[in-house]
Amino acid sequence: MRWAIISDIHANLQALEAVLRKADSVGWDRMICLGDIVGYGAEPNECVELVSARCEATVMGNHDAAVLGLADTSRFSVAAGEVAQWTAGRLSARNRRYLRDLPYSMEFDLFEIVHSTPEDPPAWHYLLSEFDAAALYDSFEADLLFYGHTHVACAFRRSDEGGVSRLEPQSFSPAGGSRYIINAGSVGQPRDGDPRASFVLLDTREQRVEFYREQYDIEQAQRRIIDAGLPRILATRLSHGS
Repeated sequence: MRWAIISDIHANLQALEAVLRKADSVGWDRMICLGDIVGYGAEPNECVELVSARCEATVMGNHDAAVLGLADTSRFSVAAGEVAQWTAGRLSARNRRYLRDLPYSMEFDLFEIVHSTPEDPPAWHYLLSEFDAAALYDSFEADLLFYGHTHVACAFRRSDEGGVSRLEPQSFSPAGGSRYIINAGSVGQPRDGDPRASFVLLDTREQRVEFYREQYDIEQAQRRIIDAGLPRILATRLSHGS
C-alpha cells in the first residue's frame, strides 16, 4: 500500500495541483491530509474541494479551526489573522461543513496522523526539536506518527534504547525497534528555505518513507494573493520558502 501524505496547503491551489500531479505520476493507493487546507493563500474553496475529492481522510489544522471560530487567533500574526477573517467570509457553506466535521487526529493500522502534536491536538503546540519529540512518544501507540504544522519536512527517530535523533528529509526505511515522528512539510507554504512544495509517500509493502519536493508556479500563486488584496508579505515569502 502506498499512502500519499500531504499537509499545510494553505489555500495555495497552484502548489496543490502540482503535488497531486507528482503524486499521480509516482503512484499512490490512498491519500490523506494533515490539515491546514486554508489560511494565507487566496483560493480556499478550490483547495477544500480538491482535498475533499482526493483525500479519504483529513484532520483539522489550526487555520481550518480558526476560520470556523474554533481556535484562538491571538497568537496569529496580523497577516494570518487578516486572512483567516477574509477566508471565513468566502468559504462556501458546503466547504465550511467539511472543515467543521474534520477530526483532530486519526489512527490507522500502521500509523497515526495529527496536525500538531498527539498529546493535545487542539492546543496547537509546535514540535520543533528532539527535546519536543522525546516528550511525545508516550502520547501515541503506533510506530509511525505523521504531523504537519511547522512547515518543515523532517523526521525524529526514537531508537529501542530510547535516544531521540532528528533525521533530514531524505527517504529512509524505518528500523525495527524504532519509532518515528514524521513531518510531511508544507504543500503551500514551506518554511525550511526550499520554496518547492513538499509531501511524503509511505510505502508499507516496501517499508519505505519517501520525501518529495515539487516545483510549482509560484508567480501565479503570488498574483492570486495580491489580486485578492491580501497582505503582500504572504506572496513574497513564497519565493523564499520562509
